[in-house]
Amino acid sequence: MKRIFWGFFFVFINFNLSFNAHTLNLIPTFVGYILLYQAAGELTEQSSRFKTLRPFAAAMAVYTGLLWVGELLGVAGGDSWLDTILGLAAAVLSLIVSWNVVQAILEMESARGADLNGASVRTAWFILLTVQIAGYAAILLLSAGLGLMVGIAGLVGIIWFLAALWKCAKRCEDLPSKDGGLGEL
Repeated sequence: MKRIFWGFFFVFINFNLSFNAHTLNLIPTFVGYILLYQAAGELTEQSSRFKTLRPFAAAMAVYTGLLWVGELLGVAGGDSWLDTILGLAAAVLSLIVSWNVVQAILEMESARGADLNGASVRTAWFILLTVQIAGYAAILLLSAGLGLMVGIAGLVGIIWFLAALWKCAKRCEDLPSKDGGLGEL
């Protein structure tokens, strides 16, 4: 589960160096999706949802990897309708990936009979969903004030989501193995 946390850390946190028309994201988003893809492969026994999210994580890794290279070379970005449509599609895929993680955690809680902090992860996810919808509304309304409020709410949502995932990962570490340690006999 820690790899899930680190995957979302790379997805949500950005540190950029810009020079001329070139941007270098020091915490590339595609690395986060690769980590999520790998973690989902390791956790498929825990929940079938992890298997479901793998193709979406792979698609997002490719898409964000291409964006990262394009920004580095100074050829990405623009204000075309295609960029907007691709951005919306990426937002939807990102929500699908994160929703499958939330549902997988809730399934793991049910299967293991343990509190893995799934309720907090789900609440944080709904905050992020609301913020994304409000963000697109702010763009459509060209409202700087709403945009600022959405940005602050987004930061709070990201911190909450990451903190909830970290707590979940710690609780997963404390769980006994699924076979009760009998797998080595």
